[in-house]
Amino acid sequence: MRKILNKISIVLVCYNSSFKLKKFVQKIPNETKIFIIDNSKDYSLKKIFKSKKNVKIYFKKNDGYGSSINFAAKRIKTPYFLVVQPDVTGIKKSSLIKFYKYAKEIKDKFSVIGPHFLNASKSGHFQTSLKYKIKEIHNVHGSTMFFNKKIFNRNKGFDKNIFLYWEETDYSKRASKNGYKAYQLNIVKVKHEKGKAVKTSNLKDIEKLGNLYTWHFIWSKFYYFDKHYGKLLSLIYFTPILIRILFRMSVYKLIKSNKFTKYYCRWDGLKSSILNKKSLMRLDKIPTNL
Repeated sequence: MRKILNKISIVLVCYNSSFKLKKFVQKIPNETKIFIIDNSKDYSLKKIFKSKKNVKIYFKKNDGYGSSINFAAKRIKTPYFLVVQPDVTGIKKSSLIKFYKYAKEIKDKFSVIGPHFLNASKSGHFQTSLKYKIKEIHNVHGSTMFFNKKIFNRNKGFDKNIFLYWEETDYSKRASKNGYKAYQLNIVKVKHEKGKAVKTSNLKDIEKLGNLYTWHFIWSKFYYFDKHYGKLLSLIYFTPILIRILFRMSVYKLIKSNKFTKYYCRWDGLKSSILNKKSLMRLDKIPTNL
C-alpha cells in the first residue's frame, strides 16, 4: 500500500480556503505528497501546516484554476496526481488506492479519471449508473480529477487562456483526439459542496462571488465552442442565449431588481469572449448595484 501512496501526489488549488484545508489534509496519509497552490496569498497556511512534512505550499499570482494545476504538475515528481478542490469531501487513503489500481487496469490509457458524486442532483454533476465500476464518459467534473502525469503533459495540460470553468471539458476534448478517454470510477464516492471553498464574510461578498462565477462560466463556454467548432457555429448556437440575456436585463432594469447585475455580468462575459478579449474579470472588478 505504501508503494502505491508514494506514487500519487495531491494538488489543492485554493483561494481563501484555509478553513477547509486542515480537515482535508488530516485524512491524507503522510506517504502522499500534497501540493497546495494558494492564489490569495494566505500566509497563515504556512503556520497551519508547519509540522506536515508531506505538504508543500506555493503562493502565486491568481491566473486561473487550470494554470495553477499546470504550475503544480511541473513540480510533481510522482507518476500520478489527484486534483481536488477544497470543498470536496470523501477523499481518503482507500480512494487513492482505487484510482491507482483502476488506472493500471485500463493500462494507463486514459486522459483523466473522476469519482462518483453522492450529491450529484444538488451539485449538477453528470453521473453514470452505479452498475458500472468504471465507465467511459465525455469529461469528468473539474473538482476531482486523477491524472497520469506523462499523459497530462502529452496533452499539454490545461489551456492557460481559461481562467475558470470548461478547462476540464477542453482538456478532455483535446485528449480524445489523441486517443485518450475520460472515465468515471463509481467505487470512489465523494461529495462536492459546490461554491463553499471560498470564505466570504457577508451576503454582498457571496453575491459578488456568484456574479464572478457567472461571468467566467459564459466567457469560458463561448471560448470552448469557438475553439472547437468555429466562430460562425458558436454565434449561431449562442444567439438565442444572448437574446434571453438581453431580454431579462431589460425586464430586471425596468423593475429595479437585484438580478440585473447577474445578467449584466452574463452579458459582459459573453460579449468579452465573442470579441476575443481575455478572461480578466476578477472579484474586485465585479459591479454592484447597477
